Amino acid sequence: MSRTRFDAKSCPLCGQDNGCGNEAGKPEGDCWCTQATFPKEMLQLVPDDLRGKACICQSCLRRFSASSS
Repeated sequence: MSRTRFDAKSCPLCGQDNGCGNEAGKPEGDCWCTQATFPKEMLQLVPDDLRGKACICQSCLRRFSASSS
C-alpha cells in the first residue's frame, strides 16, 4: 500500500518524531544519526515509498538492535 503523504520529521517505521537534526535546522552532520549505524535488515523494513525521505528514530533503532542481539 502506498502512502500519499509523509512527514520528514516522523519515523517511517513507527510514525513518532524521529528527532532529525537536519529537519530541526541543525548544521549538516550534527544529527544523532550521523554517528549511528543502521543495519541493512532494518533499512529494508522502511516502506519503499518512504525510503530515503525520512529518518528512522532512535527508539526504533534501539528496539531493533535489542531484538537482534
